Amino acid sequence: MNDIINIPLNKLTAWEGNVRKTQNKASLDELAASIKAHGLLQSLVVRKDGKKYAVVAGSRRLAALTTLQKSGDIEPSFEVPCQVIGQDADATELSLAENAVREDMHPADQFEAFRELIDKGKSLADVAAAFGITEAVVTRRLKLARVSPVILAAYRAEKLDLEQVMAFAISDDHAAQEHVLQNLRPHSRDWRTIRDALTEDEIPAKDKRVKFVTLKAYEKAGGALKRDLFSDDEDNVFLTDTVLLETLITAKLEKAATALRKEGWKWTEARIDFDYGEKLKFQRLYPEKAPLPDALETERENLQTELDRLDEEYRQSDDDAEYPDRAEDIAKRLEEIEDSREANFTPEQLAITGAVVYIDYNGKAEVERGLGKPEDMPKKTGKTSKAPNTGDAEPGSFPALSAALTESMTAEKSAAIAASLKDAPELALASVVYTMALGIFGHRFKETALKVSASSQSLTLVEGSTAFKSMEEARERWGNTIPGDADALWQWCLIQDTAVLLDLLAFCAACTVNAVQGKMDKPDNDRLGHAGKLAAELKLDMKAWFTPTAENYYNRIGKPQIIAALLEVDATMPSTDMKKANLATYAEQVITGKGWLPAILR
Repeated sequence: MNDIINIPLNKLTAWEGNVRKTQNKASLDELAASIKAHGLLQSLVVRKDGKKYAVVAGSRRLAALTTLQKSGDIEPSFEVPCQVIGQDADATELSLAENAVREDMHPADQFEAFRELIDKGKSLADVAAAFGITEAVVTRRLKLARVSPVILAAYRAEKLDLEQVMAFAISDDHAAQEHVLQNLRPHSRDWRTIRDALTEDEIPAKDKRVKFVTLKAYEKAGGALKRDLFSDDEDNVFLTDTVLLETLITAKLEKAATALRKEGWKWTEARIDFDYGEKLKFQRLYPEKAPLPDALETERENLQTELDRLDEEYRQSDDDAEYPDRAEDIAKRLEEIEDSREANFTPEQLAITGAVVYIDYNGKAEVERGLGKPEDMPKKTGKTSKAPNTGDAEPGSFPALSAALTESMTAEKSAAIAASLKDAPELALASVVYTMALGIFGHRFKETALKVSASSQSLTLVEGSTAFKSMEEARERWGNTIPGDADALWQWCLIQDTAVLLDLLAFCAACTVNAVQGKMDKPDNDRLGHAGKLAAELKLDMKAWFTPTAENYYNRIGKPQIIAALLEVDATMPSTDMKKANLATYAEQVITGKGWLPAILR
C-alpha cells in the first residue's frame, strides 16, 4: 500500500480514463453537503500528471470538492488526502475496482441511521443540511425507518421492494402492517393492494362524499386525517373519522331535501348514491309546457298553416326548385315560440311523483324530479262485458268464440296489419319510435302491437365522461320535449315530422348500444363484431371522447406497458427506477395532447 499525502485541491485534475462517465447531479449535491458537514472521509487515489495529479479513483469526491470550492465553502488550496500510485500501475483497473466493487449502503440501513440521528437530538433541518437534502426527504426516510421491523427485514431479504415498503408506511400500526404482510397473495402484492388493505376503513379525499361536504368542513368539525407522504395528489389524504363524515353528509343532504319538499312532491328522498339501476325502478314524468298566450298561439297557427302550404308547394315543384327562404324563417320562428313556453310540473304530477336528491360523481348535489313509483301510477280502468255464451245472441251482442278460433282470427288481423304497415313507412316509423321511446322513458310495462323492445344500457362505468354527459344532456332534452303520458306520446308521434322522429329514434337506438367486453365475453363474439362495424360506419374517433390519464388508465397497467406507451410517442424516457405512481403521472403529462390511445380504443 502507498502512503497517504495531502495535496492542494488546485493541484488535482480529473483523469480522462476514469470509467465513471456519468455523474448524478442530485447525489453529487448530497455528497458535497456531507463533505461540508463531516469532512472528507475517504482519500483519493492519484497519479503524477506533469505538474499536477490526476485522480484515478475518487472522481465524484473531486467533483464535490470542486463544487464546494466554487461556492466559497473551501479554499483552492484546501489539502486533500490522497494515495499516490506509480506510473506502472493499471489505472483503469483501479478505477473499475473503485466503482464496481464498492457496495452501496442498503436503503433500510440509511433509514435507520437517519432515525438514530433524530433520536439523538438532531433536528430535521440539521440532518437535511448535513446531507444536502430537503427536510421533506428526511421526513420520508424517518417514516420508512419507523415501519415494523418485520417489514424492514422482508425488505432487506428482497421479499419486498421500496415501493411496497412505502405503502406499508401509510399506517403506524405495526400489528396491522404485519397482518397485511402475512396475508399478501402471490398474485396481488403491488403497493396499491397493500395501501388499500391498510386504509380499508378510511375514505380517500378524492371520494365524492368528501368533495360533497368539503375537506375544509370535515377538518373544521374536528375530523382527523392520515397522509401518505409518498404521494403528491389526492391519493395521499385519507379521512379516518367515517362516523363524522356520515354525520356531515346526512346534515347537508337533509338541508337539500328540506328545500325540495317545499316544491310540493308526494315524497322526497335524500341518498348518497342513485345509480342507473335504481332510477329504472321508477317511471319518469317530465314537466309539461304551459299553453301559449292567445296572441302567440294565433301566430303559431298562422305560421304553421303557411309552412304547410310552402312545404306542399315545394314537394309539387320541379326537382331543380330550391327550398324557399321564407319556409326556413318560419321554422326558426316556430322554434322560438316553442322555446318560450315555460315547462312546469302540474299539480296532478306533483301529487303522484317524488324527487330524489343525491351526490353525483363530481361530489355535487343532484336532483331527479318527477319519479313515479309503480304503485302510485294511474291504473287504466275500463269495464268489459262478457258476451253471453249461448247460441242465441241478443240484439247488439255476439256469441263468444272459442280460444282457438280467437287466436286464428286475430292472427289474420295481425298479418293484415303487418301487410298494410309495410306500405306506410311514415306510420311505421312513428310506431317504432313510439315503442322504443316507451322503453327508454320509463313505460316498461306498456305493451304495444310491435314486437320491438328497448331498454337503456347502463353507463355507470363511465359516469363523468364526455360521452356520458352527452347522453344525459340528450335524455334531459328529449324528456322535456315528449309527453310524459304513454297515450299522449302516441298522438305526439303521429303528428311529428319525419326528421323529428328520426332524431328521437337515433337517441333511443343509442341508449341500447352495448359494446362492453365483459369478463365472460369472447373478443370475436357477434355483438362485439357488430359494435366494431357500427363504429366503422360512424367513423368513430375515440380521441374526441377519451383522454388517457393516470387515474383512468396508466395506474391500471404495468410499468412495462407505461414505458411502451411513452416509446410510441417518442417521449424522453425517465429513470426506470421511478415509482409506478410517479411514472403514471409522468406519462399523463407527456402523452396528453399527442393523440395517443391504448390499442383497444384505436
